[in-house]
Amino acid sequence: MNERTAKDRDWGVRKSRTTRTYADGRRVDYTTGTVTMGGVTTAPVGLTALEKQLHPRFLTLAEREKIRDLRAAGQSLRAIGRALGRSASTVKREIDANAGREGYQPHAAHRAAAARRPRSK
Repeated sequence: MNERTAKDRDWGVRKSRTTRTYADGRRVDYTTGTVTMGGVTTAPVGLTALEKQLHPRFLTLAEREKIRDLRAAGQSLRAIGRALGRSASTVKREIDANAGREGYQPHAAHRAAAARRPRSK
């Protein structure tokens, strides 16, 4: 048995093909990206989360677009970092975390970052 499956059984998680139902009543549907709790469904990341003004330590959509443009121009990570006023390691982490098969897509990266932002406390 897979280790994850064993832990899920221990914690009372029930699985079907595309959903997981947790012991607290949460139902996560992976095909639509929605979470249902007590009959109330939360939608995937909305426009408000994408446009929310964040602390300057977070990358903006404009910075992500600039990363894509400078990478397409053949610039090094250090040169991109200097252009953005950020460290090269920040640029490297951003590219590693959000580059897909098609390469680095800034809008997809921004949506993914917005989706990772809310955490249950």
